[in-house]
Amino acid sequence: MSGSVDRTACIDVPALPLQLLLRREPAWVDAAVVVVTDDRPQAEVLWVNEAASRSRIRPGMSYAAAQSLDAKVRAGVVGPEELDERIDEIVDRLKGFSPRIEAAGRPRTPLEEVEGAPGTFWLDPSGMVPLFTSFEHWGHAIRQALDAMGLRATVVVGFHRFRCRALARVRHGVWVLEDPAIERKAAGEVPLRALTLPAKLRVGLDRLEIRTLGQLLALPAPDLRARFGEAAAYLHTCFSDGWTPLRPKVLVDPVRTTKQIEPPDDDRVRLVFLIKSMLHDLMVELADRGQAMTALLLHLHLEHAEPHEERLEPARPTLDEPIVIDLVRLRLDATTLSSPVREIELELCGVKASSGQLALFRTQARRDLDAAERALARLRAWLGPEAVTRSRLRERHLPETSFDWEAISTVGFADPKVVGNPLEQELPKVEPAHLVRRLLSHPLPLPPLPTQEPEAWLAPPEAMHSMLGPYRVLAEWWMTMVKRDYHFMETDTGDLLWVFFDRAKQSWCQQGLVD
Repeated sequence: MSGSVDRTACIDVPALPLQLLLRREPAWVDAAVVVVTDDRPQAEVLWVNEAASRSRIRPGMSYAAAQSLDAKVRAGVVGPEELDERIDEIVDRLKGFSPRIEAAGRPRTPLEEVEGAPGTFWLDPSGMVPLFTSFEHWGHAIRQALDAMGLRATVVVGFHRFRCRALARVRHGVWVLEDPAIERKAAGEVPLRALTLPAKLRVGLDRLEIRTLGQLLALPAPDLRARFGEAAAYLHTCFSDGWTPLRPKVLVDPVRTTKQIEPPDDDRVRLVFLIKSMLHDLMVELADRGQAMTALLLHLHLEHAEPHEERLEPARPTLDEPIVIDLVRLRLDATTLSSPVREIELELCGVKASSGQLALFRTQARRDLDAAERALARLRAWLGPEAVTRSRLRERHLPETSFDWEAISTVGFADPKVVGNPLEQELPKVEPAHLVRRLLSHPLPLPPLPTQEPEAWLAPPEAMHSMLGPYRVLAEWWMTMVKRDYHFMETDTGDLLWVFFDRAKQSWCQQGLVD
């Protein structure tokens, strides 16, 4: 079967924390190895390899108990943050094989591990056959990509996500199921001991000689619930014929920026300073996503040569700009460019950052909140409480009534939001950095617009150069009709005024100006 209708694929990286520990400590590959919760003798054992299992070391016992069974057992910690970072790396690698990817989170209960433990990924294989010729080739390409990361995996392409997950627990390599009936039969033969079940449920089912998934599904769900509780009924529901949709991880555009260099330049110092100015905004955007940088992709587009690309990776995920700039400087000093650089493109790869790391970056990159609050306290003591206020937006049509002033006692980091406003669209020759509008406390009356020589409307040297509009505003029609035509008016001196014509009063007023 070459189609992909109603297909799903499960990629299982078994015992991912254990694989990560062995990848970190390759010399332990032949030893008894366990993953523990922390660095204490009484720490709980979470994962064991085959050598440790032969010594009768089991998950759930303490590390001290494991040492009593094998004095040479090796132990290591794979923390939640490290595990999440590696899962994000795997997802990034799998993006080349499907745009729709779901990664299993950390289960809160043993039964939830049936759905998927860390290291379980579901992919939508739709549309992949034309690219890889078959599901088998697609699955082998995935295994090779993960093998290059030092991880072994099983790929099962089928029709039911939980049955694929169960089959991945007892199979190796790549398995493509051609028919839902074949999948159902194969999953029915999976022994329950291959699934992670609560001990009480496992023992109760074993006493009834129910040892395979098929035997479990043959029982009525209400009887299972009555005898073994909700855990058994939940297990029955997961592996029944019901369809569970894929919950793919939302793909986010990479953090990227480009900069043209005119004229082209090959001076290393100037290039480093230019990259430094570009890097700051990218770091802020990455931190706003809750991520830290794992790699920087530097693309140098040369004037008369092929583009030059570099990949820089810090020792660990970071938001420290000086560390990254130092790596850039060292790499450029060791690089010979055959032609001047005409364009620089930066792209940052990120993973989830810790809250402490993000807080440190925001404190360094922005103003000190404690110092700001001390300054505001001094202003209130000197000028009174009403001297320190901020604006609060209101649902009003007229600009002068669209906000209120309220007193503030604490400050926080800015959280800008895009607010649509038709008056801010299609501005004439105005850069985005200059769209800061100053609002006058009261509209300033202007002289009537002359019919002759309207460009000399205002007094010199602020004669009108051009005008854009109108943008009509209607407000309070149920009380007093307010009808205004707003314009942006550019003067000969380069100022951009915000003016309106009051149709009810037949007069011109200045509402504010644009910096």
